[in-house]
Amino acid sequence: MRKIVTKLAALALCISICAMPVYAADTGLASHVTPEMCSAQYWIDRTPNAYDVVMTAEEIASLNQRIANTEGTHVKDLSSVDPVFDGVKLAGELASFKTPSAHYIAGQLVPDWYYDILRYNISSASVSEKMYVKYGFVVNQTVMKSYPYREYLSDAASDVEWDDMANAGLNVNEPVLVYFYSGDGGFAYAESSFCTGWVPAEDIAICRDKSQWEKVRNAQDILVVTGEKVYLEAGLTDPDLSEKMMMMGTVLPLAPDKDGKITGRLSWNNYVVLMPARDENGYFVQKRALIPANRDVHVGYLPYTTANVLTQAFKALGNRYGWGGSLYASDCSGYVQNIYRCFGLKIARNTTWQGAMPVAVASLDGLNTDQKAALLACDVPAGSILQFRGHEMLYLGCVDGKYYTINDVSSLVDPEDASLEVIRPRSVVVNDMSTKRGSGVTWLEAMDKIIMIRQ
Repeated sequence: MRKIVTKLAALALCISICAMPVYAADTGLASHVTPEMCSAQYWIDRTPNAYDVVMTAEEIASLNQRIANTEGTHVKDLSSVDPVFDGVKLAGELASFKTPSAHYIAGQLVPDWYYDILRYNISSASVSEKMYVKYGFVVNQTVMKSYPYREYLSDAASDVEWDDMANAGLNVNEPVLVYFYSGDGGFAYAESSFCTGWVPAEDIAICRDKSQWEKVRNAQDILVVTGEKVYLEAGLTDPDLSEKMMMMGTVLPLAPDKDGKITGRLSWNNYVVLMPARDENGYFVQKRALIPANRDVHVGYLPYTTANVLTQAFKALGNRYGWGGSLYASDCSGYVQNIYRCFGLKIARNTTWQGAMPVAVASLDGLNTDQKAALLACDVPAGSILQFRGHEMLYLGCVDGKYYTINDVSSLVDPEDASLEVIRPRSVVVNDMSTKRGSGVTWLEAMDKIIMIRQ
């Protein structure tokens, strides 16, 4: 009997070890990063009061309103936007963009006539001097771009997976305003609460009126996608729902009726949600769908704690980088934005706009490197946003005099590389702030702003 128990214990230990994530043997790590550091729990355990609630739901709602009311954040309460606009003027302004400097599609230099076609697609839109916005929802994970095009416009011939004119990723069920459509009808010029740009027309469904839009937008019973990506199950009867992907921070209304069959399946051990979809005329409809209870989702927003911020951040560790939300991925600020969405926080889209938010923002102008380090060590909670020009990261903490971050990064210089060769992780990584920029300046030296999302 004792031998059997011993064997069972050994088997249990083997299973637990096999189930643990392995970093040292199977994945690369940045310099100065240990396998233990690639776990949210490592940093949570080092953080005082990590499980304390930073802000209540009421305080978050109040902050969201203040952010929307603050100039420079470019965050808007869409329901208060003037619905009447001059379509002729807007289309004229959008069609008059300057031809960008040398860009490439699939490695080939883009000719000037390519942009002339884009301008014509805008200028030939059916517009009038007095128009009314349409109210809609995003039905597929999509990208909002500067111009109405579908290709990847890269700033380097060798960089075919970079889309320089991508503005922002839009999550499923994101509320938007639609101003008008391109001349060929393929794109909608739209506005989300944090960005404007061109979106493929098939990715937006238009509501019958504003009241329908408001009712859906203000749903109280919601399911929040807290996993990095969550998929619906595959199905043969409705292509709108089969394997639909949703990014972290996506918010879906829960169906009031949780019983009954959905495409032949019972709802047992599933959440019943209302997915946005387009009818045959492009109008907004909701379809009941099942999300299995095993998916990484949460009824309502997550409590805003430091532990939860770090947990959410590490769920994307290793994921690819996607400028402006391209490639169903995130850039540095989009990554941070989606993490904070899980708590109901509606922060600004990019680094500069985030710096204008009415929260605890510390400008580090005039501070030397030692002073910046002292500030991080003493006064900055884990999960805070650290910035330098063109990049941002989430602070993790200090270990042995080194200051660590997790971030979705495109390029950097390894701190141990004296040659200053720029490398491209293009992933969510853990690294310390002795990491360098192409100029040879360390991230700690370059850091110029700290943003703490607090009242």
